[in-house]
Amino acid sequence: MRHFGAPQNLKTEQKNQNKMKKIITIFVFSFFVIQTFSQTKTGNELVAEGIAKTKIKPDLANFKITVTKQNTIEKTAIKELNQEIEKLQNVLSKLGFTEKNVKISEYKISKDDYENRKEFSATNTLSVDFVLDNKRIEGFYQEIQNENLQDVDIEFETQISESLEKTTRQKLVQNAILDAKNNAENIATALNVKLNNVKQVSKYNLRDITYSSIKMDEVKFLKPRVASEMMNPKTSFDKFEVMEVELEETINIVYEIANK
Repeated sequence: MRHFGAPQNLKTEQKNQNKMKKIITIFVFSFFVIQTFSQTKTGNELVAEGIAKTKIKPDLANFKITVTKQNTIEKTAIKELNQEIEKLQNVLSKLGFTEKNVKISEYKISKDDYENRKEFSATNTLSVDFVLDNKRIEGFYQEIQNENLQDVDIEFETQISESLEKTTRQKLVQNAILDAKNNAENIATALNVKLNNVKQVSKYNLRDITYSSIKMDEVKFLKPRVASEMMNPKTSFDKFEVMEVELEETINIVYEIANK
């Protein structure tokens, strides 16, 4: 007995497979055409740079005060150092500095044998952080002279607090973005092209300053006591302000260029 059903079913299955292959081929081709068209439409780029700068006055200051006493007797050197430090503490207290403002930066005792002559050095360094105030700085130097402190070395520097730098840079970034946007529009107009979406944004800043990590609530003062009459010569803080610091932000924006 002959069976003709099987070969006919096989042919039908082969035809269906061929149709599926054609459909898949057409879909892949269509997807390729769409991708190629979209790339050629927005393939070009325009890079615009924006810059914003400003100068700000430091809001924090620091005194680094080093007292050194030398003596051939170790105990005497330490005693004289403690006496001078006590005087210094009275000066700081009179000006309203608190324990939160004053920290011990260094304390050491060393011995020097020079030509068989022993000499001991006792050193204590205090770091004083405070909100920048010219009158307070002037008063500090005047009180140092009034108390006639001996063997004292003082270094002064200004700082920008972390909070001030952060708020300032946030404004600079906004201004730099506007500058970059304006530059991009000017270039696009000159080239007679149309800007599309933003593809990338890069930010750069110049960190040529150091800021203090201390919190502003740690550098407040008690109300200073009535200071003694200041008969000593005034310092430059009586007339001049501290130097401002320049901050800068740079923004690069990459735009797609659409065909008109």
